[in-house]
Amino acid sequence: MAFFNFVESLNLMELLLSDLALVRYRGKKDVDEILRWAWDNYHFDCNALEPSVKSEDEAERLRCGGDLHFLMKNYERALTLYNLSIMAAPHPVLSNEKIEESEDNTTEFAFPRIDPARYGGVPLERCSALGKGFASRSAFMFEFGEYEKCLQDIDLALEYGCPEELRPQIEERRLKCQAAQRQVGRSDYKKKSVAADNPFSLFLRESMKERLSISYLKPPALIEPNPSIPALSSAAKVSHWPDKGRGLIATRDIKPGEVVCLERAYAVGLGRGQLTTHCSACTRQCSNPLPCPGCTQVVFCSKSCRTRGLSEDHWLECKILASVLDHNLESRACSYKLLKTFNFSQMKSICSKLKADKPSLPEQLGFDSTGKYSSSSFQSVYHLHQDLNRDSLEDLVSECLHAFRLTKFMELSERYFVDDTGKPVTVTKEDFLETCKILVNNFAKSAENSFGVAGQKMAAFKVFLAKSLINHSCCPVMSHSSFGRESFVYAMRPISSGEELTISYTDYFNIEPKITRNERLLRNRGFVCRCQACEENWPTTVYLPEIVLLCENCSKPQTNVGMWCNDCLRKTRSRNAVANKVSKRKQSSQKVAPALRVLHRMEGKIRTGKPISKEEFRRLCEASEVAFKHSAMPSRTLVNFMGSVEFCADAGLL
Repeated sequence: MAFFNFVESLNLMELLLSDLALVRYRGKKDVDEILRWAWDNYHFDCNALEPSVKSEDEAERLRCGGDLHFLMKNYERALTLYNLSIMAAPHPVLSNEKIEESEDNTTEFAFPRIDPARYGGVPLERCSALGKGFASRSAFMFEFGEYEKCLQDIDLALEYGCPEELRPQIEERRLKCQAAQRQVGRSDYKKKSVAADNPFSLFLRESMKERLSISYLKPPALIEPNPSIPALSSAAKVSHWPDKGRGLIATRDIKPGEVVCLERAYAVGLGRGQLTTHCSACTRQCSNPLPCPGCTQVVFCSKSCRTRGLSEDHWLECKILASVLDHNLESRACSYKLLKTFNFSQMKSICSKLKADKPSLPEQLGFDSTGKYSSSSFQSVYHLHQDLNRDSLEDLVSECLHAFRLTKFMELSERYFVDDTGKPVTVTKEDFLETCKILVNNFAKSAENSFGVAGQKMAAFKVFLAKSLINHSCCPVMSHSSFGRESFVYAMRPISSGEELTISYTDYFNIEPKITRNERLLRNRGFVCRCQACEENWPTTVYLPEIVLLCENCSKPQTNVGMWCNDCLRKTRSRNAVANKVSKRKQSSQKVAPALRVLHRMEGKIRTGKPISKEEFRRLCEASEVAFKHSAMPSRTLVNFMGSVEFCADAGLL
């Protein structure tokens, strides 16, 4: 099915490009003209969405398959089938679900929340397959010593209609689990050896235990939030450059390891392979997920994430995701997720008002009437940077066709084109094409302002509103990391007041050559980097000098063989003056030497995998300040300092 859809798109694109030859000749890329042509000529035969129906028979089949694979010691497949069985089982209507309100969700254009009870469900007496699925998975968790997860599944099995004949067995498992927990908590507890038939079976069990015991760190706190941009530190403010647009600069000196930005993603999108293994709300990998009560496509890692996901991003997606996957449009998910829970009439009103009230100063884009830049307001999304002209006409036509299909799915879902009471309304041509245009713009915004995530057992792309204000450099002063849906940005080296705050959108200068970095930036972000590393064509790590000390007299890099500054040496007139320069060079080396010893000890711990304390990380940051004060980039030593700070930050030492 997906292949025929792809062929259909190619044939239509060829026809469309021939009709738009005049547009190409004039050098214009008119989205409105492309969409009007698609409305008149693109007969997309789709009168119903792909079904995503929960089935008791399918859930039972998957659960029995999980039992069989568990007996065969195919643990990975067994857990997958148990989770799929829980996802496929009919689910009751949620009740007593508290919707969490964000502190930053108070602006005029903050999205409305959806009550999770509005998702479809069945009576509890028809949910026995769901209860059986949780019961079987609780036995799996007990077998691998995951007692906390086992108790959670036992509670869910009893809550969601587990048959009466299984309840005594489940209660007995609860008692065994609680007894095992008490035994583990004892000081004299000794871990029992795992019985296995052969070494390969032991390896499979240990691999599964490692997967089940995944833990996640909490993001660091933002010490002094910016009153105008709550997601940023007070050490940062928005500025504007004619050649590269908005960006951030430091309002004071910033130390290595200091957090500059802490933000929750406005929208997230998971790949096809992560939908059943990662939480749809926070993108974390979860071994014992909770299902969506309305579809069989996504999972959540906890009740709080499920409540948040159902009340935000998943409302529109729940009914159309099966069709989106069938047409291979999952990479465009952020385009409609940026709409959140707004319906068309609300979105049209908001866009009209924001277009009329556009501020005169570029650095004020996205700020509301009170001077606040909110990370949960559509006003900030509306003013994100986008450039449709950077795409070729072929790419723009393709994006318009994708938007056309998504809009058709949204129409069929009866959740977007509705009135204030939630009842579906008749969709006119103007309304349909206006939504298509919004989605095309959202394609560009999500492509230029999203950040891919691969660390911490996560795989997703996320759109951050405050973080998107930070410009790129191949030799950045800051780095960023994610813990769940939250992302934080921190300083990798000392930053002076007035200096631009930058992160890298690609690999650092010491990892890839200039031409490779700029090819990727031009393809993915639509620009060529003009940072110092690119302008001076800094070499990669292999060709970097070990260290470049600064002259104590003029603070210029000392690169000559004589080990003191040539400019200062020319100004000297006596042997004593030259000797004085040599003495200052020795003083500079003596100041950097203790910092290098701290770096070498840290690198040794990183290589051997030894634990690093917060005190050691503090000493590393102090040593980094000394090294950057008395030496200059590019050098292998300073690159290693920044890499060590980055490693410690990812380990949760900030």
